[in-house]
Amino acid sequence: MESILLTVLGLLVGFKIAQAVYKRQIKLLYAQLEFYAKEKKKEQKPQSLLEDKLWHQQETEFIFKLHEYFVTTFERKKITRHIVERVANFLYVDKAILLLLDKEKNEFFIASSIGLDENTIDNFSLAYPQSVCGYAIEGGATIVVNNFDKEPYLKKINKEPYFKKSFMIAPVVFKGASYQKEIIGALIVCDKKSQRPFTEKEKEFLTNIARVSAVVIKNSQLNEQMQEDYIKTISALALALDARDPYTRWHSENVTKYSVEIAKAMGLNLSYVETVRRAALLHDIGKIGIPDRILLKEGKLTEEEYEQIKLHPVKGEHIISGLPFLKEVASLVRHHHECYDGTGYPDGISGKKIEVGAMILAVADSFDAMTSDRPYRKALPLDEAINQLKTNKGTQFSPVIVDCFLKVIENSPSILPSQKEHSG
Repeated sequence: MESILLTVLGLLVGFKIAQAVYKRQIKLLYAQLEFYAKEKKKEQKPQSLLEDKLWHQQETEFIFKLHEYFVTTFERKKITRHIVERVANFLYVDKAILLLLDKEKNEFFIASSIGLDENTIDNFSLAYPQSVCGYAIEGGATIVVNNFDKEPYLKKINKEPYFKKSFMIAPVVFKGASYQKEIIGALIVCDKKSQRPFTEKEKEFLTNIARVSAVVIKNSQLNEQMQEDYIKTISALALALDARDPYTRWHSENVTKYSVEIAKAMGLNLSYVETVRRAALLHDIGKIGIPDRILLKEGKLTEEEYEQIKLHPVKGEHIISGLPFLKEVASLVRHHHECYDGTGYPDGISGKKIEVGAMILAVADSFDAMTSDRPYRKALPLDEAINQLKTNKGTQFSPVIVDCFLKVIENSPSILPSQKEHSG
């Protein structure tokens, strides 16, 4: 048990260190951008100082506002959306698209866009290095096209539906410490609303933003991978905890399966479904802090032992709350034993004060417990477990979530575990 606790502590410390490294990288990046802006100012010819002053001020302000935003979030979706929105507004274009490369499929996908209809986004498919975008990335430089009709070769190879009149494509390529290049994607703008041609200054601007985007998106991807690695590790600990007791061997997996299906059936957004999935995997992680003599006891628990068991939601919250990306998950873990009528634990909250995700976990957790063997009883038959859910609607469980889960069972009976899993 001590070794498991030390492992969890190591995870928390490791995440804090990695997060600090990420923030240092961002600060270094924008220090370089500030230096670049100052150098560009020195390079300006005297006769161009006045006419370029406004552009320079706007470009510098744009970069620093990007900096202010990027240090507030690690989420790739938010980052990519912010980039295309800001670029589209700054260059005053009809369309702005950020493509990212799926390295496993060797295909581009639209990470975020302005000005594209849903049908175009949903049906988009582009293998690398096909089409004009692949041509630009292979060339390693931003390309500017102000009259597509006068570019027969590009028109011939084009497979992208958004290229009509004029456009710029800036390769988004990350250059690592060893100077190896990694293709991240491409930043594209199409058709200025003013109908004017794209200028050299605008080309240089898009090139610089693509460089910034490469670093920020790469760090975001690394952060996502780091999060997933931590979740996998902690989940493995939770599954190992289940495996210590033959009666709970499949518990975390079953609770996760039920919880995700309920969340999807309720029409919750994909981000929250993922939060529920993580919370379900980790809902009993706090039992790491419960002594084996209590956790694995086959006889009836004493009142004092039961009070120890009731501490596991709070212990679970404490274990994972040190990871910022699991903050919402930690709250669901804390409240998964709350009751709809306020008689649960640890906080005794009720009704809408309980998070939807926690109420989902409560139903999924209880159902799996009822339909699995325990040292003190055999698994309940399916019909009896369903009757227990119905009987306790409005007291232990949210009526809405119980009804939703029963529909899930009715429509997808295959989600129920086999009899072998029932009996451990």
